[in-house]
Amino acid sequence: MNKLILRVVAVSILFICQGCSSDENEAFTDKIDSSEVDTTEPPIILEEISTDTIVNQTKLFWLYLHHEEIPDALIQTEAARRDLIVMNAWFHEYVQKFKSVNPDIKTLVYKDLSSTRSYAVENGEDNEYLPTGVGFQYADSNYPEWFLVDENDNRLEYTGYIDHWQMDIGNTEYQQLWANQVVDELIANNWDGVLMDNAIYTLDTYHENIFPKNYESDEDFQLAYKSMLTTINTRLKADDKIGIANITNTRLHPGVWESYMQHLDGALDEWWLVFSNGNYLSDYAEGFAPQINEVVVNELENKITLVQPHTSTNDNQGFYYAFASYWLVNDGNTYFSEQEVTDAYNDPSPWRDEYTWNFGIANGNYTQLENGLYHREFSRALVLVNASDTGSIQLNLDTPYLNEVGEEVNSMVLNALSGTVLRKVTEQ
Repeated sequence: MNKLILRVVAVSILFICQGCSSDENEAFTDKIDSSEVDTTEPPIILEEISTDTIVNQTKLFWLYLHHEEIPDALIQTEAARRDLIVMNAWFHEYVQKFKSVNPDIKTLVYKDLSSTRSYAVENGEDNEYLPTGVGFQYADSNYPEWFLVDENDNRLEYTGYIDHWQMDIGNTEYQQLWANQVVDELIANNWDGVLMDNAIYTLDTYHENIFPKNYESDEDFQLAYKSMLTTINTRLKADDKIGIANITNTRLHPGVWESYMQHLDGALDEWWLVFSNGNYLSDYAEGFAPQINEVVVNELENKITLVQPHTSTNDNQGFYYAFASYWLVNDGNTYFSEQEVTDAYNDPSPWRDEYTWNFGIANGNYTQLENGLYHREFSRALVLVNASDTGSIQLNLDTPYLNEVGEEVNSMVLNALSGTVLRKVTEQ
């Protein structure tokens, strides 16, 4: 059989930063020094599999959280393209519309795990369909102790999100009512499952340096969340429904992703590798590798991961950095969606021809070389990512490939914080 031999032949150091590695929660401190990259690595010999008939394409999700109606024509187009959609509860009539076009699409309802919303009250009554599991009016009238308070007994409201009131997720009565009401709604309206927003893991999330009463540490808070997730998961499993939670940025808190995932069918990482144009996560202790390995953990357990880079259509570097990284770790349970503007969950993410590419069979897991190069081979493609924030890598390919624009290449330069997806040339 044919062999593919990939050789790193030279390294050129770039002194101009091509993207920052810090996000909105931290300052980047540990940069990788690429000035002495070992180029004496032996060739990586990869078996070529040319006889597979597997169709292995990108899975896409659509997070739609606006109040406007979705036109039928848009449903016809996007239901066929998307593999999973999340919508607000009042759009339950769209479940059947999406399923009629694409019976395999997963439909999830959005519910905030951690808050109740006073804006969802009219004439003294909670709305019939809520963005939360428990109505504000019901809790305020019957169980005021369910509201999380600070040390002065003031209720905690999300900073920047008016009328979002944080609830005591450690209260077992609140847990059980949330679980029962949400799952009853899933059954009544034929949802496949629920996306639970804000599975929080630090005490002062949404109110910096203001801490909830009766919780002494982040660890205590996390135990309370795991207790709530356990209660919800028990009810979901009893009715064969899916539970996915938003646990973004747990790469900064080792062990949280794995511990929460014990009680979930999947998770959303809302800020995945690309934070904005030119602002990409590089390879350091709490950076690139921990974030892509969240997906590896889930794939091993056949659990879902929703990954959302904040790219735009004019940021090709950011797109391919995230897209190639997605293929480093995707084994069929990972869903991709670009989002340019924070919280602008309206239109579906842009459609790209790359989403129709068939990668074929994966030849094992990704491999990382000492010089910061990550790679993974498929029977129909080769994926390469340079996650270092300094230093370009020149590569010679013994087998020709098609690059992203369809040109046949035998060599290439992979710049810092960039990725590429090369397709095998079809034999004539």
